[in-house]
Amino acid sequence: MTSEPRADQGLHDAAVATAEPGRSLSSVSLAGAATVAGVGIAGIAVACAWSPAGASSGPEVCPFRRLTGLPCPGCGLTRSWVSLMHGDVSNAFSFNLFGPLLLVLTAVAVVIALWSLVLRDGAPLDRTRSWLSVRVVVGFVAVWLGYGVFRAVDTAAGWGIFPIIT
Repeated sequence: MTSEPRADQGLHDAAVATAEPGRSLSSVSLAGAATVAGVGIAGIAVACAWSPAGASSGPEVCPFRRLTGLPCPGCGLTRSWVSLMHGDVSNAFSFNLFGPLLLVLTAVAVVIALWSLVLRDGAPLDRTRSWLSVRVVVGFVAVWLGYGVFRAVDTAAGWGIFPIIT
């Protein structure tokens, strides 16, 4: 008795192939890992090289802030990263609560991307994808945006809960 291949067999085989350790990276995965590593390293390097005084007196580049005078969810991230990389943890959290967390997540992403590039192996990326679900990412972004809205309302109402980022 010969068995006919199921219609979803190709999808199943692809899923099994991506879960196997030692799977070589495709050119798209290599490019993605290289981009994540490069952008992450550049961001961390800028945070290390830029002085806290220079970051505090830098230009206002946020288009939302320029139009409304209110902070967006990303306002203060650069100063937060610079402060954290120069050892000022309390200032890092005061500029943007998500700054230190995003810096740590960026560093982890860089390590995973470099690990995948050096080994030319997709296993680290696959392991990351296995726990990084869409639900987790959407939840994180929703909380971050909620924080941004609350911070903007705080600024507009003048409650003073969050420090004003100028």
